Amino acid sequence: MSANAEIQPPQQPAKKKGKRKTALLLLTLLFVIIAVAYGIYWFLVLRHIEETDDAYVAGNQVQIMAQVSGSVTKVWADNTDFVKEGDVLVTLDQTDAKQAFERAKTALASSVRQTHQLMINSKQLQANIDVQKTALAQAQSDLNRRVPLGNANLIGREELQHARDAVASAQAQLDVAIQQYNANQAMILN
Repeated sequence: MSANAEIQPPQQPAKKKGKRKTALLLLTLLFVIIAVAYGIYWFLVLRHIEETDDAYVAGNQVQIMAQVSGSVTKVWADNTDFVKEGDVLVTLDQTDAKQAFERAKTALASSVRQTHQLMINSKQLQANIDVQKTALAQAQSDLNRRVPLGNANLIGREELQHARDAVASAQAQLDVAIQQYNANQAMILN
């Protein structure tokens, strides 16, 4: 070896260098394929899965109170489920509600019949008032004819007193008829 000669590193065979380059290229290509496959898998599957490791998320928890009482037949939501306004949470047994509805319909029908009967009675009581007014007018007319006869002693005092009593009786019967009519009207208005 001469002093002027350059020191050169030992040359690797070209075959070994090419194999190493190919292996690194294949390994890089394998990692790229795995990364692309994982990216597709994440996009299609994993992005829709959430995991909290039993962590709790703060949210509004609202106490639910029933508006009507009844037996629960089906529960549609569990505790801590997310629900929106208007969602059905439970289904109640309809038997009690149907029976209450039927009782209310029966009570309404009975009330309508009673009111109808009171209106018919009102017409009858009004007619009775008219009859009693006519009877009072007739008794008053009879008394008016008998008073001059009684003053002239053409009729007995007893007959004159009977005429006065007939007027008082007719007036009392008219008052009773008016009170019955007013009581019936009060029942209609209530």
